[in-house]
Amino acid sequence: MAGADFAVNKTLASILPPDKEARVSDTPVPVLKEVVVDGSIFYLSQDGHYLFEGDLIDVRNGVNLTAQARKNVRSDMFASLSESDTITFHGADGKKLKTKIYIYTDIDCGYCRKLHLEIPDLNKAGITVSYLAFPRDGLKGDSHSKAVSVWCSKDKKKALTLAKLGKAVESLMCDNPVAEQYNLGQTMGLRGTPAVYSEDGGYLGAYSTAEAIVAQLAH
Repeated sequence: MAGADFAVNKTLASILPPDKEARVSDTPVPVLKEVVVDGSIFYLSQDGHYLFEGDLIDVRNGVNLTAQARKNVRSDMFASLSESDTITFHGADGKKLKTKIYIYTDIDCGYCRKLHLEIPDLNKAGITVSYLAFPRDGLKGDSHSKAVSVWCSKDKKKALTLAKLGKAVESLMCDNPVAEQYNLGQTMGLRGTPAVYSEDGGYLGAYSTAEAIVAQLAH
């Protein structure tokens, strides 16, 4: 086993930039190691000779092992976030369904605005909603500027709600997490907004009603 670890580590050192860290773990397949780098998952043979990227599926049990691994990676990423960097609408206390969801959002996205109207009902059900910024034009342009202004506002929740109603928000600049959150979304493979995730990293889909999201989380 020590020899296998040496071979894997040697290969990773030869193919990864010096500033990249790899998390290596066993898989149910004795000859394969799971490797996670910046949220991406791939597999490397124990002799270090063969690498592939794709889904590893347990056919007998009908389980996509890679999908579960991605879910775990996302969960760890969400857990590492500071709540002060998200815009959070807290769920009501004393509810049977007490959980959190994360929503990547763009200020100008029509379905993001529509989903925002569902927040009060989600909160009433006991679901806390934490917003992450994912400006659709990337880290430039009007959508990015609006996201920065919202995240720099004194009352972020009010500013976000006003912006999603198409109202003007004071143009502001400050140290902000917009770029970090955008890059995190890209690491997760995000291509559009809204994107809704459960606290344990499960992807719940794009736009949906509060009722449908509650139903998903209740299972």
